[in-house]
Amino acid sequence: MDARAKLLSTLLLILAAVAIGRSETVRLEVRLLSLALLQAYILMLALLAKLRMRLFLLRVGMILPFAGSIALLKPFFEPGEVLFSFYFIKVTREGVASGAALLAIVILCASAVVLLSSTTRMQALIVGLRSFRLPGEVVLILGMTVRFLFLYLRSFQEIMQAQRNRCFALRGRRVKRSHVLRVLGYTAAMIFIRAYRHGEAVYQAMLSRGYGAEKLRSAQLGRLSMHDWLFTSISMVVVALSALIAIS
Repeated sequence: MDARAKLLSTLLLILAAVAIGRSETVRLEVRLLSLALLQAYILMLALLAKLRMRLFLLRVGMILPFAGSIALLKPFFEPGEVLFSFYFIKVTREGVASGAALLAIVILCASAVVLLSSTTRMQALIVGLRSFRLPGEVVLILGMTVRFLFLYLRSFQEIMQAQRNRCFALRGRRVKRSHVLRVLGYTAAMIFIRAYRHGEAVYQAMLSRGYGAEKLRSAQLGRLSMHDWLFTSISMVVVALSALIAIS
């Protein structure tokens, strides 16, 4: 399907998750039920896309430690009715509700983003972002950043392989920590210098080829097909149903 339909549906799901999950006028059970409906819809789309569920869940789980850790700390710092106390540690009812809602929001948003990135090519995402009136320079920098991340990751892997071939190990009884830190510092500096030189070379190549802002708007976007409109409509219906469950 068209990347614009996927982007719009993903944006709707994320906005609905945040709006429903952070609503203080709705009970926690109702909010979790609404978010569960949206999560089930995302999992159904992942199954229809024939994604490997183990890899899909692994990618979602890799995002959780960064944002999910905040949700785990909510019960200890949110003021309210105390459910459990141990010395100076107190767990409140409001903190548990806020943490559970925040964790559900994080899982849902991460699942939506992973589904989008797993089923859409990067170039299609860039063209789709341009259709949402984002500045062309911002979209270009975003696309180049994602591409260069994989390039520098491969460079880092090659450096580490070369160090292993020379019997360099990060762990070992005879390996001094100062030597390990020094080699890692050299490696980071080497990658930084290589990235800087590569960026300068790419920029000069773009200038020599007359690459400007008008090139960023040259991509032609076709019309959305009936399948794209149907998918977007179904996403809107699911979001509307979850909102009705929350406010009912």
